[in-house]
Amino acid sequence: MAGMRHSTHSVTLENVPYDRAFAYLSNWRNQPHWAINFVKGIRQEGDQIIMATPNGEVPIQWRTNRNLGTIDIEFPNGVVLPTRLTALAGSLLYTFTFSMPAELPEEAFRAAQRGMDQELQHLKRILEQTADAQQR
Repeated sequence: MAGMRHSTHSVTLENVPYDRAFAYLSNWRNQPHWAINFVKGIRQEGDQIIMATPNGEVPIQWRTNRNLGTIDIEFPNGVVLPTRLTALAGSLLYTFTFSMPAELPEEAFRAAQRGMDQELQHLKRILEQTADAQQR
C-alpha cells in the first residue's frame, strides 16, 4: 500500500504445541491479553468485531486459516496486519507485520516497533508458561 511503512517482527515459541498456540492466537478475544500496547479492548457487536486502540475504536475483520497458520487483521481502510504461525524443527515461529502511515514521525514509528517487540515477548511468556504448566 502506497504511503505506508511496514515493520515485521517475530518470536520463537519453545515447547508449545502448534494446536495450542494457533487456538490461542486465532481467538480474537485473547488479543488484549498479549497485545498490551495496541489493543485496549475488543468486543463483538452482531457480526462485527470492534477493537479499542489508543486511537479509538475501529471495526476489524479477523481472518484465520489453521492450515496456513495465518491470523490476519483487516481494518476498514484496507490495511491488513498479516501474522503467521509456522512450525519449525522443535519450535514455532510467530511473525507479525504492522503498517503505519509514512508521514508518521520516525520516533513514533520506532516506539511502535519497540511496543511490538514487547508484546511478542509478553505473548511468548503467556504461551510458554501455559505449556510448562500443562507438562507438569
